[in-house]
Amino acid sequence: MGKNSSLASCAFLLCPICGQPPGLSAGSNALVCPRRHSFDIAREQYVNLLLKKASADTKEMVQARRQFLADGHYAPLASQINKLVSRYLSETVLPPRADTAHAHSDQPCIAMLDAGCGEGYYLGQLQHYLCMQQSGLSCCYVGIDSSKEAIRMAARHYKDICFLVASIKEPLPIASDSMQVLLNIFAPRNAAEFARVLLPGGLLLVIIPGPTHLQPLRERLSLLNIEEGKQQHVIQQFAPCFALRDTFSLTYRLPLDRQAIAHLVRMTPSYWHLTGQARQAIEHIEDVQTEIAFTGLVFIKQ
Repeated sequence: MGKNSSLASCAFLLCPICGQPPGLSAGSNALVCPRRHSFDIAREQYVNLLLKKASADTKEMVQARRQFLADGHYAPLASQINKLVSRYLSETVLPPRADTAHAHSDQPCIAMLDAGCGEGYYLGQLQHYLCMQQSGLSCCYVGIDSSKEAIRMAARHYKDICFLVASIKEPLPIASDSMQVLLNIFAPRNAAEFARVLLPGGLLLVIIPGPTHLQPLRERLSLLNIEEGKQQHVIQQFAPCFALRDTFSLTYRLPLDRQAIAHLVRMTPSYWHLTGQARQAIEHIEDVQTEIAFTGLVFIKQ
């Protein structure tokens, strides 16, 4: 097929039109289902499986987020995610240390999905971390987002990850009981579909902003407020099919210059709700130290 072998190895992809196994297989330049529905592989080696228009991040938002994350401002969160997933795999998937050498050779691919992956930063960081820490582990990584701009950028930066344009709010083009790990980081949630694609005992990690996230920047620029009671709402949303194993909070103070502030505001939906006066105010802020607050919810599929 094309250059991205990760697309060829994704046997768990389903045709978004048929939705039935067996799923998509890789041709020379397209993914094709048994009923001859075909989806072109883009030059950047991603596939668009979106059947109808969906709300999505714009090119400006994607570029701003890429720069902000590349500058390492949310690196502590990526590190927390990496360690948590690695620990989960060590406890549940990896064989006992004495049997490691033999078991790795027979071990099937451990599939991980980032639902709402954006430009791929967190999934790319996880892939790199596990490559270093669990070098014998066979993993398949899938990133889904409704923004073609985001997926195009992700595919350019992370060559060994299967990236798809698809909506989280619709049925996912993923086979049932095929994912071991599912990440949902500042993205819409689809509890029923997350439960369907995750294996029993699979890990679901949901990251949401904490109540004090981006204060005092939020007040100074009149950014959108954090939903009151958001953590409890998310827990209730997943309660029918998932057991809450753990929660964690990550907070730190982050000094930002004018350019970083501009990137931060532009990468969020808040930017499109700002008045012209508020947008101009961003250009006149020299420096600010803001509160960063993340909440992590660790679920296990029952």
